[in-house]
Parts: sequence; structure tokens; C-alpha cells
Amino acid sequence: MKKDVMHYVELSLYYVILFFILREWLVPVVELTSTGHLNLLLLFIVLAFVLNLFQAPIVVSWLVKFTYIAWFIVHVYSEEKLWSAAGLQFLQIDIKRNVEVLFAGQWEGVTDPFRSVLFFLLIWMLIYLIHHWLTVRMTIFYFFVLTVFFIATLDTFTSYNGAMAIVKVVLLGLIMTAFLYMKRLIVETGTSFAFYKYMRYILPITLAIGVVGMVAILLPKAAPQWPDPVPYIKSLSGTAGSGGAAISKVGLGEDDSRLGGSFEGDDTVVFYVHAPERQYWRVETKDLYTGKGWESTSDLYSLFEITDGNVMNSVGYNEQGDRKRADVFPAVVGKAYVLQPYGITNFSTEQLGITLQFNRITERLTTKLGSMDTPVDSYSIRYSTPEYSYTELKTPVTASELSTVDEHYLQLPAELPERVRQLAFDITQNHKTGYDKARAIEQYFKRNGFTYDTKDVAIPTEAQDYVDQFLFETKIGYCDNFSTSMVVMLRSIGIPARWVKGFANGTETGRFDEELRVFEIENNDAHSWVEAYIDGVGWMPFEPTIGFVNQADINFDLETTQSEELLLEQEKEQQELKEQQVEEQAVQQEKAKKQQSISIDWKWLVFALLALAGVGYLLFRNRRKLLVKMHVSRQRRQPANATTLQKSYKVLLKQLESVGLKRGSSETLQAFAARVDDYFGTNDMSKITDLHEKTIYSKDTTNFNFDEIKESWEYLINRTTG
Repeated sequence: MKKDVMHYVELSLYYVILFFILREWLVPVVELTSTGHLNLLLLFIVLAFVLNLFQAPIVVSWLVKFTYIAWFIVHVYSEEKLWSAAGLQFLQIDIKRNVEVLFAGQWEGVTDPFRSVLFFLLIWMLIYLIHHWLTVRMTIFYFFVLTVFFIATLDTFTSYNGAMAIVKVVLLGLIMTAFLYMKRLIVETGTSFAFYKYMRYILPITLAIGVVGMVAILLPKAAPQWPDPVPYIKSLSGTAGSGGAAISKVGLGEDDSRLGGSFEGDDTVVFYVHAPERQYWRVETKDLYTGKGWESTSDLYSLFEITDGNVMNSVGYNEQGDRKRADVFPAVVGKAYVLQPYGITNFSTEQLGITLQFNRITERLTTKLGSMDTPVDSYSIRYSTPEYSYTELKTPVTASELSTVDEHYLQLPAELPERVRQLAFDITQNHKTGYDKARAIEQYFKRNGFTYDTKDVAIPTEAQDYVDQFLFETKIGYCDNFSTSMVVMLRSIGIPARWVKGFANGTETGRFDEELRVFEIENNDAHSWVEAYIDGVGWMPFEPTIGFVNQADINFDLETTQSEELLLEQEKEQQELKEQQVEEQAVQQEKAKKQQSISIDWKWLVFALLALAGVGYLLFRNRRKLLVKMHVSRQRRQPANATTLQKSYKVLLKQLESVGLKRGSSETLQAFAARVDDYFGTNDMSKITDLHEKTIYSKDTTNFNFDEIKESWEYLINRTTG
């Protein structure tokens, strides 16, 4: 009985040390990913250790762990009770949705609850491996080294400071290594356990490790003697900067001062958006063209804080239009900017303490917590898309009606080649209104041999202008080439214009409800376009890039004369094309939904059969180990006596045979036991065989300790299965 108590005390001590080491795994993960709920994750680890400590049957252990995971998912993501109808329905819907997403191969579309389940399973697997190393191998060296490497990597390449974490892990790991070394010595030598002798060796080791650790912490440290390797590693991967001919990855970058060059696609999803319609998403504008790219002017009064969520940029909104809602869910870490639909009026988030910072010049909205840029998990936007009257767009304004716009929207470098200005004049000289001139430049690229391409796109030399090179030499490029060229040509004929960055429509993947559609916005959807200031109307978007459609909503309310019919017809064609794209997308989604509803039954059936086949294969492949473990578990719960020894001895012989230690036909049990002990370096098999023969022939087992023999049997079983 005393031995059993010491066994539990010893194992509990191991688990306490391992708990604090595992905590150093979770803390940086929670901190870097804004996961939260650290205490609940740690509670799961404690629960797993307790189940292992008391050797709970596998069915009970699995049931308890899965119940806890289900409770966590419902509690955190729905705030319902697990056993309530709403809680169970939430679980059912989420499971079904993620299975469908996985079958469709859309791995990036899995929900946050499902990601949490996978994270729990990872922790579960890690604890199982630790338990195996602890009880069978009696060493955690590999886990110890892996933990130090993991924390050191995060400390080197992320913002996480892992200095103290590494110190804690090293001290705890060394203490744990000392404990397990003593345990191995006791088992391998067959020494009987004596508490006072055990502590006589362990206490000095523990004290020495603690003292050395404290001295190492308190002593002054020399500065690093080697240079930081991170910049060198980044330079090798191409992330520390790019040369003139480098191929970049598509995405919404910060630095646009050097445009040009090819790029590679990137289908990483950066936002999930629930919105009623397809639209462009503004992030910011830039106003200073340098001849090589774009920069932003700034002044002391360009930034101000918004605390009430009421937002309005210079594009305005439709006062008579319906208010619409869009919900945005960032899919990657670090996106503190806000996606702005045209006509934005309000921003809201459930994350406490968040305010908005608005840049008056770039019109960029940034989420802040105090003075720090802080991304939020989700936010909602209210907006009313501006509608432009075709009558107003086609009506020339008088000199007295001209609006005053900041001069920096007409800025051009002094070195701009004259032929760029001349081309803009030639394109627009027969048009009267600012809108007509802007439309003429917008349509120019579609009719004059320009090509949309992301490969083999030229980079201007120091003596070349970015726009001039594109307009007159290459005529090959992507959105940055087209949009920048249009802004420069508009400015050269006196129309204020600015360069806009953001994201195009994205890909519609389904419906959230009757009102909202689900869109996935990838890095591939990063886009740039043009906003021009039309006198009498205001700022208006234009889309010069080939293959993209102008997103402006125009109300065709003008009665035209015969001379205007051709242009009006072109305008209507553009609008109808936009509406047709939306309708076709809706039809495709409806067809996909019907096909999915028809085929969902057999998909579930195939999934169930594959899962059943996989489980069956794993059980068949590991049948011997599973049977042995079941016998070990059953034997632990039975009293140690001669009857149970006979059954256990037969199992041990079969297990030894499975690993190549088969008893010869003319070999005595004692000779076989000696061979096994020589193989494993123990005397356990001889002790078990001696008692086995005594129980058969003499029935005199008074001099044997059955508990000790039981431990020897379990040790040999574990050696063969390990």
C-alpha cells in the first residue's frame, strides 16, 4: 500500500514539472496569435494528466476529454450551455460545415471552432507522447530539447521574448532529468525503493541545479559575440529587400515608392467578408507621384481619432439609399487597417477599448488600442453606396461652380516627359466635361493594344519615368501600371485624381443568410484603381485596368440626343456587365447549393466508410500492442497471485516471440529466461520464471513478493512494446 502511495506521489511530481514546461509552449502561442483562454487550455492539460495518473480506462479517458473539448467550443464561441438544444445545434452545424469544407479541399475555410479542436488534439497527442516517454522510456530528453528549440525560434524570429521561458525550461528539464535518471537506476538494478535514500541523492542535485540557475540569472552577461543571423537569413529568403529585378509576391504592401516588375500569385485568404453584394474595398489613397511610384504627403493635422464609430471619407454616401451591413473577419495576423466599402458611415467591433485613427490625406482607417495599432478579430460596417446621376456627370459646369480641391491632387514631377501630357490632351480634346474626359482615358487602354500581364513586366531605369515607359514602350503591365498612368494623365489635363489601394471583389463561396453573401478575399485580390474629382459631383472611382469593371453606380437619368446615344450605350453596357456578373455568380451559387444538397448523403457515407476503414486498419496493424496494453490494464486491477501470474506469463512469452525472442524447442524455461535477461540487461525474466515454476511444481510461493514480480512483468512488456 505504501509503495502504491509513493508511486502516485512520484508520478504526480513528474506531472507537475511537465505541466510548467508545457505552459511555456502555450504562453507564446496564445500571445502571438491572440488566441486567449490560456487558463482553459491549461485546465485541459491538468485533466489529461489526472486521467493518466489514475490510469483511467481508455473509453472513460476519451469520453471525458471529448466532452471537455465540446464544452470549450460551445462556451467560447456561442456562450450557450453544452447540453442545451442551442449548444448541441451549434456543434452539429459547425461539424457539418467543416466536413463539407474539407471535402471541397478548401482548407483555409475551416472555422475558428474547428481550428481550436485541432489545437486540442495536438495538445492531446503531445501529452500522450510525453506520458509514453515518461513511463516507458523514463526520459524526456527529446521533449526537453524540442521545447528549448521551439522557444528559441520564437524568440529569434517573432516579437516574443523567450529569455525567462528558456531559463525556466532548462532548470525544470534538468531537475526532471535527474529524477528520471534515479528512477532508471532503481529499475535497472532491481534495488528496492527507500524514500530516505532516494531523497538523499535527489535533494543535493535539485539544490545544485537551483543554485546554479539563480547564479546564472543574477550574474552580469557579456554582450553577444556573434552578429545577429536573422537579417542574413531573411536576405537569403528574399524578405529583407528586393533588387531591381526581383519577383515579388502579390499582396497589399506598405511601400509603393518603387513600382514595376513581375510578381507571383498568392492565394492566401486575408479576409472573410459577409456582404450583400460584390464591391471594391478601399484601404488607402496616395497622392504624391515621384516618377517611380507613389508616396503620401503628411502634415501635423492629418491624423485624428474617432471614438464614436461614425466614419465618412471624402467619397461620400447616398443619403437616399438603403443602409447596408458588411461583417469582416481578418484571416491573418497583423491587419490593423479597415476595409472600407464605398459609402461607409459606421464602424463597430465587440473588442473593448478599440478606437479608430483616420488619416485625412490617405483616408486610411486603423484600429487602435491606446496608442498601439491593434488588429481586431472581427468588425461590422454600415454603408450606403454612392449613386451618381448621369445628368450631372454629363452637364458642363460654369466657372463659378468649380470646386476647390487640394493642389497636391494635381501634383506631377517636373521631369514628366512632355509626350505623356500630349497623349492625355489628344485623348480628351474632343470631350467637354470632366467625366467624359476621365471616361475617355479609362477606355483608352482597352482599345490601343495594351496587355494585362503579371510576368515579364519592366522596371524603369533611373532615367525612365514609370508611366512613360508603360504608355510608349512596353504597354504590358497590371493594375499598378494602368491606374498610375490614368492618374498622371488626368492630372496633366487639370483633373484632380488620386491613386487608390485596396482589394477587388474577392470570390463568392456561399451565403451566410438571405441577405449576406460570403466572400473570400485573397492576396491575389489586392488591387489599385483611380478616383477622379468631377466638378459638381465629387470624387468618383474609375477602373482603367483591362479585365476589371468600373464599380461606380450610375443612374442613367438623361434623355439623350442621337449624337450621345453611342456613348450612353457604352455606359449602359458597362453597368449591365456588372449586374450580369452578379446574377451569374448568384445562379452558380444556387446550382452548387442544389448539387451539394443532392450529393451530401453519399459524401457523408463515403466519409464514414473511409473513417471506419482507417480505424479498422490502425486497429488491425496495432492489434498485438493493443491486446497487450488491454491485458496490462486488466492485470493492474487484479490482485497479484499465482493464478494471474500463469495467465500473464503466457502473454509475456507470446510478446517476446513477436519481437524475435522465441523459446527453442529443446530450451528450458530457465535457459530461455537467462537469454532474455541477457538481451535486456536485467534479471526480471529469471525472477518471473522462477516463481512460475514454483507455482506449477511445488506450490510454495511464500518467499516471493508478487507485487515485485508484477512490476518486473510489466517492465518487460513495456520494453517489448516500446
